[in-house]
Amino acid sequence: MPGCSSRLLALTCCAFACLPLSTARAQRPLGGELIVAPVVTGEERTSQSDIWVMEVRFKPLRMISVELTDPATGKKRPEFVWYLAYRAFLRPLPPVGFEDRPQNVLDKPVSPPLFIPEFTLMATDTDEQKVYSDQIVPEALEAINLREKYQYGSSVSVVGPIPPAAESGAVDAQEIAGVAIWRNLDQTADRFTVFMTGFSNGIRSIEGPDGKPVLQTKTLVQKYWRPGDQFDLYELEIRPYGEAEWVYR
Repeated sequence: MPGCSSRLLALTCCAFACLPLSTARAQRPLGGELIVAPVVTGEERTSQSDIWVMEVRFKPLRMISVELTDPATGKKRPEFVWYLAYRAFLRPLPPVGFEDRPQNVLDKPVSPPLFIPEFTLMATDTDEQKVYSDQIVPEALEAINLREKYQYGSSVSVVGPIPPAAESGAVDAQEIAGVAIWRNLDQTADRFTVFMTGFSNGIRSIEGPDGKPVLQTKTLVQKYWRPGDQFDLYELEIRPYGEAEWVYR
C-alpha cells in the first residue's frame, strides 16, 4: 500500500536521524579523508595475542590562522597553526586457525584498553631535524571545529576506553574523532613526517645498540612535502609524499 510505504520510509529516516552523531556519521567518509586500514601480520598475532589496530581516517594536513592569546600580555595576535583532523574505528580481527600459540607477554594488558594518542611532526629537510609535539590549544581547536564543521577533540579530551570493534559500515560503529595541533613550525621547511601512535597496542622488543632490549611501538607514519616558501604560505601545497604505513619505532 502506498501509504504504508511512505510511513515506513519516514520511520526509517527518523531512526537514522535519531542515531548519535558518532554512529550516524561514522558510516561514511568525510570529505578529503584518507583511509588507512588496520594491518596485523600473523607474526604479530603469534607474539601478542591481545593485539588490536584501529582503522584510521585522517584529513589533509592543513594550516589555519588563529587569533591566539599571548599569556604574557593577555593580548591576541594572529598565528598560523598546523593541524591534522582524524577519526579512528576499531575493527574485528579475523579468527586465527590455531590455538595454544606461544606468547611474548611484555606487559599486563589494560582492560579495557585505552586510547591515548600521541602525534609528532618532524621537519626533515632543515639543517637539524626539528621535532614538534602535538599541543593543546583551545582557541585553535574551536576555530578548527568551526572550519571543518565537525566536533573534534583535543589529544587530551579523546583519551578514554577503546570503543567496541565493529565492521565497516555497521550502524553501531563508534568513532574517536580528534585533531593534532602544532605551533611555531620552521617556515623554511618543505618536508615533514608525521608519526601517530595510540592507534594500536602493538609492541615488540628488539636488541638495542648496547645489547639491552628496546621496546618499539606500532606507529602510523605519513610523509608530506610543501613546494611553497615561508613568504607565501598556502596550505593546498602541503601534499602527501608516498602512502601511509604501519611501522615499529
